[in-house]
Amino acid sequence: MSFDTMADKLLQGLEAMARNTPHKLVSELSHGEIFLLGWLLSNDGVAGSSALSGAMKTSTARVAAAVKSMERKGWVYRESDQEDQRRTMVYLTPAGKEQAIVCRERARNALKELLEELGEEDAGEYLRLIGRLNQIVSRMQANR
Repeated sequence: MSFDTMADKLLQGLEAMARNTPHKLVSELSHGEIFLLGWLLSNDGVAGSSALSGAMKTSTARVAAAVKSMERKGWVYRESDQEDQRRTMVYLTPAGKEQAIVCRERARNALKELLEELGEEDAGEYLRLIGRLNQIVSRMQANR
């Protein structure tokens, strides 16, 4: 099978997986509001807007829109940085912390079920390949 054919099959497989519940939950963890909640949770519950933008690899305007939406939901609040009034700091609320934990646990449980269905040997091989793919992608991005 050619690499072109394999790439087509991989693309089809990734598209199909993206529509399934475990991968939807993981996608939520790595994009948008849920990503920002998790990132704040992992970083002592506070960060500047520019740090959030960098972590999310998106514009500060997009982060500002997400933070505004999360603020309306009661997950975060914003204040000016006491040391530099020009900077805005984003703080995780208790409700935001709970939401981040619930989302992460839901995704973890769905993935655990998926790995159990694969079985120990195939699950281990899948994790090995994911690690290898991440190494290759990191190297490719560094070379650009």
